[in-house]
Amino acid sequence: MSGIEYTKENAKRLEKLYLTRDVAAQRSETIRQRNLSSGESVLDIGCGPGYLCESMGELVGHHGAVVGIDISADLIALCNRRKPSAWLSYAIGDATKIDQAGGSFDVVVCTQVAEYVPDVDRVLSEAFRVLKPGGRTIFVATDWDAVVWYSENPERMALVMKVWEEHCAHPHLPRSLASRLVNAGFRLDGAAVFPILNLQWDDDCYSKGLAQTIRDFVARKKVIPADDLKKWLCEFERLSEAGRYFFSSNRYIFKAAKPAARVC
Repeated sequence: MSGIEYTKENAKRLEKLYLTRDVAAQRSETIRQRNLSSGESVLDIGCGPGYLCESMGELVGHHGAVVGIDISADLIALCNRRKPSAWLSYAIGDATKIDQAGGSFDVVVCTQVAEYVPDVDRVLSEAFRVLKPGGRTIFVATDWDAVVWYSENPERMALVMKVWEEHCAHPHLPRSLASRLVNAGFRLDGAAVFPILNLQWDDDCYSKGLAQTIRDFVARKKVIPADDLKKWLCEFERLSEAGRYFFSSNRYIFKAAKPAARVC
Protein backbone atom coordinates (compact mmCIF):
# COMPACT_ATOMS: atom_id res chain seq x y z
CA MET A 1 0.00 0.00 0.00
CA SER A 2 2.86 2.40 0.74
CA GLY A 3 6.60 2.54 1.30
CA ILE A 4 6.19 2.02 5.05
CA GLU A 5 5.23 -1.31 6.58
CA TYR A 6 3.70 -1.03 10.04
CA THR A 7 5.39 -3.91 11.82
CA LYS A 8 5.26 -4.12 15.62
CA GLU A 9 8.21 -1.73 15.89
CA ASN A 10 6.78 0.80 13.47
CA ALA A 11 3.32 0.46 15.02
CA LYS A 12 4.74 1.41 18.44
CA ARG A 13 6.57 4.37 16.91
CA LEU A 14 3.36 5.53 15.21
CA GLU A 15 1.49 5.16 18.50
CA LYS A 16 4.05 7.42 20.20
CA LEU A 17 3.85 9.96 17.36
CA TYR A 18 0.04 10.07 17.59
CA LEU A 19 0.29 10.95 21.29
CA THR A 20 2.27 14.14 20.64
CA ARG A 21 0.55 17.44 21.32
CA ASP A 22 0.46 18.29 17.61
CA VAL A 23 -1.35 15.15 16.47
CA ALA A 24 -3.67 15.25 19.49
CA ALA A 25 -4.66 18.78 18.46
CA GLN A 26 -5.21 17.59 14.88
CA ARG A 27 -7.54 14.86 16.16
CA SER A 28 -9.56 17.40 18.09
CA GLU A 29 -9.90 19.60 15.01
CA THR A 30 -10.90 16.65 12.82
CA ILE A 31 -13.68 15.75 15.26
CA ARG A 32 -14.80 19.36 15.55
CA GLN A 33 -15.07 19.66 11.78
CA ARG A 34 -17.45 16.67 11.55
CA ASN A 35 -19.65 17.56 14.54
CA LEU A 36 -20.50 14.03 15.71
CA SER A 37 -23.70 13.32 17.60
CA SER A 38 -24.74 10.69 20.12
CA GLY A 39 -25.98 7.49 18.46
CA GLU A 40 -24.19 7.95 15.13
CA SER A 41 -22.30 5.17 13.37
CA VAL A 42 -18.77 6.03 12.22
CA LEU A 43 -16.17 4.29 10.05
CA ASP A 44 -12.49 5.26 10.36
CA ILE A 45 -10.60 4.17 7.22
CA GLY A 46 -6.98 3.55 8.18
CA CYS A 47 -7.47 3.91 11.93
CA GLY A 48 -3.78 3.51 12.82
CA PRO A 49 -3.30 3.13 16.58
CA GLY A 50 -6.98 3.93 17.23
CA TYR A 51 -6.83 7.21 19.15
CA LEU A 52 -9.24 8.98 16.81
CA CYS A 53 -11.67 6.07 17.09
CA GLU A 54 -11.54 6.27 20.88
CA SER A 55 -12.26 10.00 20.87
CA MET A 56 -15.15 9.56 18.44
CA GLY A 57 -16.48 6.67 20.52
CA GLU A 58 -16.82 8.98 23.52
CA LEU A 59 -19.02 11.30 21.45
CA VAL A 60 -21.34 8.75 19.82
CA GLY A 61 -21.75 6.84 23.09
CA HIS A 62 -23.19 3.39 23.70
CA HIS A 63 -26.12 4.05 21.36
CA GLY A 64 -23.66 4.62 18.52
CA ALA A 65 -20.83 2.62 16.99
CA VAL A 66 -17.31 3.29 15.75
CA VAL A 67 -15.54 0.84 13.44
CA GLY A 68 -11.84 1.23 12.70
CA ILE A 69 -10.16 -0.63 9.85
CA ASP A 70 -6.50 -0.75 8.94
CA ILE A 71 -4.44 -2.88 6.60
CA SER A 72 -1.80 -3.47 9.31
CA ALA A 73 -2.48 -6.49 11.53
CA ASP A 74 -0.02 -5.14 14.10
CA LEU A 75 -1.86 -1.82 14.36
CA ILE A 76 -5.22 -3.58 14.73
CA ALA A 77 -3.76 -5.81 17.45
CA LEU A 78 -2.51 -2.70 19.24
CA CYS A 79 -6.00 -1.12 18.99
CA ASN A 80 -7.73 -4.22 20.34
CA ARG A 81 -5.40 -4.44 23.34
CA ARG A 82 -6.44 -0.95 24.39
CA LYS A 83 -10.12 -0.96 23.32
CA PRO A 84 -12.06 0.93 26.02
CA SER A 85 -15.70 0.36 25.08
CA ALA A 86 -18.02 -2.27 23.62
CA TRP A 87 -19.33 0.04 20.87
CA LEU A 88 -15.81 0.38 19.46
CA SER A 89 -14.56 -2.35 17.10
CA TYR A 90 -11.53 -2.90 14.89
CA ALA A 91 -10.77 -5.11 11.91
CA ILE A 92 -8.05 -5.66 9.35
CA GLY A 93 -9.37 -4.07 6.19
CA ASP A 94 -8.45 -2.79 2.75
CA ALA A 95 -9.48 0.81 2.02
CA THR A 96 -10.28 -0.14 -1.58
CA LYS A 97 -12.44 -3.14 -0.62
CA ILE A 98 -14.28 -2.24 2.57
CA ASP A 99 -16.06 -5.22 4.09
CA GLN A 100 -19.17 -3.29 5.12
CA ALA A 101 -22.61 -3.09 3.53
CA GLY A 102 -23.59 -0.07 1.49
CA GLY A 103 -25.36 2.69 3.41
CA SER A 104 -24.06 1.50 6.80
CA PHE A 105 -22.56 4.66 8.32
CA ASP A 106 -23.55 8.20 9.20
CA VAL A 107 -19.94 9.38 9.04
CA VAL A 108 -16.75 8.17 7.36
CA VAL A 109 -13.36 9.62 8.29
CA CYS A 110 -10.03 9.06 6.57
CA THR A 111 -7.04 10.92 7.98
CA GLN A 112 -3.56 10.74 6.46
CA VAL A 113 -4.37 7.49 4.66
CA ALA A 114 -5.78 8.09 1.16
CA GLU A 115 -2.46 9.42 -0.16
CA TYR A 116 -0.85 6.04 0.59
CA VAL A 117 -3.21 4.06 -1.63
CA PRO A 118 -2.34 3.93 -5.36
CA ASP A 119 -6.01 3.63 -6.37
CA VAL A 120 -7.08 6.60 -4.30
CA ASP A 121 -10.28 7.12 -6.29
CA ARG A 122 -11.41 3.64 -5.23
CA VAL A 123 -10.99 4.71 -1.60
CA LEU A 124 -13.32 7.65 -2.25
CA SER A 125 -15.90 5.52 -4.04
CA GLU A 126 -15.86 2.97 -1.20
CA ALA A 127 -16.37 5.76 1.34
CA PHE A 128 -19.32 6.98 -0.75
CA ARG A 129 -20.78 3.46 -0.98
CA VAL A 130 -20.77 2.71 2.76
CA LEU A 131 -22.26 6.08 3.72
CA LYS A 132 -25.98 6.47 4.27
CA PRO A 133 -27.72 9.04 2.02
CA GLY A 134 -27.07 12.38 3.68
CA GLY A 135 -24.02 10.95 5.46
CA ARG A 136 -20.86 13.02 5.95
CA THR A 137 -17.22 12.36 5.33
CA ILE A 138 -13.92 14.02 6.11
CA PHE A 139 -10.58 13.39 4.41
CA VAL A 140 -7.32 14.76 5.79
CA ALA A 141 -4.10 14.75 3.77
CA THR A 142 -0.66 16.38 3.58
CA ASP A 143 1.04 17.97 0.59
CA TRP A 144 4.63 16.96 1.28
CA ASP A 145 5.98 19.63 -1.05
CA ALA A 146 4.49 22.27 1.26
CA VAL A 147 6.58 21.33 4.34
CA VAL A 148 8.92 24.10 5.51
CA TRP A 149 11.86 22.77 7.51
CA TYR A 150 14.85 25.00 8.19
CA SER A 151 18.33 23.65 7.58
CA GLU A 152 21.72 25.24 7.18
CA ASN A 153 22.17 22.80 4.29
CA PRO A 154 19.08 23.40 2.11
CA GLU A 155 20.36 21.20 -0.73
CA ARG A 156 20.62 18.21 1.60
CA MET A 157 17.21 18.95 3.09
CA ALA A 158 15.65 19.15 -0.38
CA LEU A 159 17.19 15.81 -1.36
CA VAL A 160 16.02 14.05 1.81
CA MET A 161 12.48 15.36 1.38
CA LYS A 162 12.41 14.43 -2.30
CA VAL A 163 13.35 10.83 -1.47
CA TRP A 164 10.79 10.85 1.36
CA GLU A 165 8.01 11.65 -1.11
CA GLU A 166 8.42 8.09 -2.38
CA HIS A 167 6.93 6.78 0.89
CA CYS A 168 3.40 7.43 -0.41
CA ALA A 169 1.59 7.03 -3.72
CA HIS A 170 0.17 10.57 -3.87
CA PRO A 171 2.50 13.02 -2.06
CA HIS A 172 0.52 16.03 -3.39
CA LEU A 173 -3.01 14.65 -3.01
CA PRO A 174 -4.64 17.79 -1.49
CA ARG A 175 -4.22 19.60 -4.82
CA SER A 176 -6.72 17.25 -6.49
CA LEU A 177 -8.76 15.96 -3.56
CA ALA A 178 -11.69 18.38 -3.94
CA SER A 179 -12.33 17.41 -7.56
CA ARG A 180 -11.81 13.72 -6.79
CA LEU A 181 -14.48 13.86 -4.09
CA VAL A 182 -16.94 15.51 -6.45
CA ASN A 183 -16.16 12.97 -9.17
CA ALA A 184 -16.90 10.19 -6.65
CA GLY A 185 -20.41 11.60 -6.17
CA PHE A 186 -19.92 13.70 -3.04
CA ARG A 187 -21.13 17.23 -2.45
CA LEU A 188 -18.13 19.25 -1.29
CA ASP A 189 -18.94 21.08 1.96
CA GLY A 190 -15.70 23.00 2.33
CA ALA A 191 -12.05 22.72 3.19
CA ALA A 192 -9.78 23.98 5.94
CA VAL A 193 -6.13 23.99 6.91
CA PHE A 194 -4.75 22.70 10.21
CA PRO A 195 -1.17 23.98 10.73
CA ILE A 196 1.54 22.21 12.67
CA LEU A 197 4.33 24.56 13.79
CA ASN A 198 7.33 23.43 15.84
CA LEU A 199 9.92 25.93 17.08
CA GLN A 200 11.80 23.43 19.20
CA TRP A 201 12.96 19.84 18.93
CA ASP A 202 11.49 17.70 21.72
CA ASP A 203 9.75 14.37 22.23
CA ASP A 204 6.30 15.96 22.32
CA CYS A 205 6.58 17.61 18.90
CA TYR A 206 5.39 15.98 15.70
CA SER A 207 8.49 16.81 13.68
CA LYS A 208 10.89 14.83 15.90
CA GLY A 209 9.02 11.56 15.46
CA LEU A 210 8.54 12.35 11.77
CA ALA A 211 12.26 12.96 11.30
CA GLN A 212 13.12 9.56 12.76
CA THR A 213 10.65 7.87 10.42
CA ILE A 214 12.05 9.80 7.45
CA ARG A 215 15.62 8.84 8.37
CA ASP A 216 14.77 5.14 8.46
CA PHE A 217 12.85 5.25 5.16
CA VAL A 218 15.49 7.25 3.30
CA ALA A 219 18.28 5.05 4.66
CA ARG A 220 16.64 1.98 3.12
CA LYS A 221 16.62 3.72 -0.26
CA LYS A 222 20.44 4.00 -0.16
CA VAL A 223 20.35 7.19 -2.22
CA ILE A 224 21.96 9.42 0.41
CA PRO A 225 25.22 8.42 2.17
CA ALA A 226 24.63 7.26 5.74
CA ASP A 227 26.94 9.96 7.11
CA ASP A 228 24.98 12.72 5.35
CA LEU A 229 21.71 11.32 6.67
CA LYS A 230 23.12 11.23 10.20
CA LYS A 231 24.20 14.87 9.88
CA TRP A 232 20.71 15.77 8.59
CA LEU A 233 19.09 14.34 11.72
CA CYS A 234 21.68 15.62 14.20
CA GLU A 235 21.37 19.18 12.93
CA PHE A 236 17.90 19.60 14.40
CA GLU A 237 18.93 19.27 18.04
CA ARG A 238 21.75 21.75 17.52
CA LEU A 239 19.42 24.24 15.85
CA SER A 240 16.89 23.84 18.66
CA GLU A 241 19.50 24.49 21.34
CA ALA A 242 20.48 27.66 19.48
CA GLY A 243 16.86 28.82 19.24
CA ARG A 244 16.85 28.45 15.45
CA TYR A 245 14.67 25.38 14.92
CA PHE A 246 11.69 25.75 12.57
CA PHE A 247 9.25 23.20 11.16
CA SER A 248 5.88 23.86 9.58
CA SER A 249 3.42 21.57 7.84
CA ASN A 250 -0.24 21.92 6.89
CA ARG A 251 -2.96 19.30 7.13
CA TYR A 252 -5.64 19.86 4.50
CA ILE A 253 -9.12 18.95 5.73
CA PHE A 254 -11.85 18.30 3.16
CA LYS A 255 -15.50 17.93 4.22
CA ALA A 256 -18.10 16.37 1.94
CA ALA A 257 -21.48 14.67 2.08
CA LYS A 258 -23.39 12.00 0.20
CA PRO A 259 -26.49 13.65 -1.28
CA ALA A 260 -29.72 12.69 0.48
CA ALA A 261 -32.05 10.32 -1.29
CA ARG A 262 -34.68 12.06 -3.37
CA VAL A 263 -38.28 11.76 -2.18
CA CYS A 264 -40.68 11.14 -5.08
